[in-house]
Amino acid sequence: MKCSCCGEDHIICPGDLTSRPSQFFAPCPQCHPTPRPKDKPVSSAECIQGPCQCNRRFIDDVMADIYQILQKEGIFHGSEPLSSIGTPLICPGLFLRRPPVLPPRSLLIISDLIPAPVAEIAYRNVPELLGIVYHAHEIPGPGDVKHGQEPTIHEGILVCGCDVRADIFLSGKGPVVVIKKQAEMHIEFPKGIDPKIFSVEEQVRRLHPDVFIDACAGPGTLGITAALFGVPNIVMCDVWHASVWSAIQTIRVNQKKLKITSITLYDDMSKRPPVWTGEPALICSATGNKINIQLYHGTYELLGADLPSGKRLTAFDPFDKESFRRNDPFLTAWKEKIGGEVFIP
Repeated sequence: MKCSCCGEDHIICPGDLTSRPSQFFAPCPQCHPTPRPKDKPVSSAECIQGPCQCNRRFIDDVMADIYQILQKEGIFHGSEPLSSIGTPLICPGLFLRRPPVLPPRSLLIISDLIPAPVAEIAYRNVPELLGIVYHAHEIPGPGDVKHGQEPTIHEGILVCGCDVRADIFLSGKGPVVVIKKQAEMHIEFPKGIDPKIFSVEEQVRRLHPDVFIDACAGPGTLGITAALFGVPNIVMCDVWHASVWSAIQTIRVNQKKLKITSITLYDDMSKRPPVWTGEPALICSATGNKINIQLYHGTYELLGADLPSGKRLTAFDPFDKESFRRNDPFLTAWKEKIGGEVFIP
């Protein structure tokens, strides 16, 4: 699927997964991946191997290539360990039992030390590089969000390439593909059997709801999982503009798998405020064969009036789960207002 940001065809769809997803990053018979020590530097005199005949290259060699560019451009002195470049994220992200062999434009790096001019040089010369994002050490997204108060906002900066990534989470109904703009979203990398996915499966199988409410939707992982397991009405809501944008892309990438025939956008997320704690605004709806998805930008506290009728199940997946679990008055009030069951995955 073409990326809605850069226009390149680097977004994986569920229909593309004709074999095990890990095969995307498995070496061919001619590949000879040799792990490098991450706590040691890379010599400027070393000749780094280019891509194999399969047009892929071992991740450690890609990172070593970037290291030498940083050294040549004066960012590194040559004594820094390889790991000091930053955090590498593969696209699509998925649980792997061994380090990946990378195809073109499949590696995003999160770093706090690569300036834009040097990042552009790396992007032009390292074919596996999808993009580089500058991040300070705050978790991207809104801070403590309370209705009527101005939140603190943390966002990274895309310094080269593209930062739109796909993550593949495995479920009992096949892969759940989730899209996110990584400069503006926290890292939530697939870990094999994902406890949140499993929790949604378990609750949906147990309760058979007509309506699944993903109150802190993020990029839409839980809502799409519930849809895969047959819940006909999905409501997703988030205050953070990047979460809502990502959830729109997640709906699109899973469109065929969910048998969605129509997707309607009601507002342009680029014109919405970064954080909206007011009345939830309907941004996107998707309908099809026994499926109806509604995506809102706003605070879940004000949901209610337009929710579909039927047996309801609400998932709350906030950052601070422990304090949220202790908020018994709110959870009780939610059950009284919305009805149905509530769980925290």
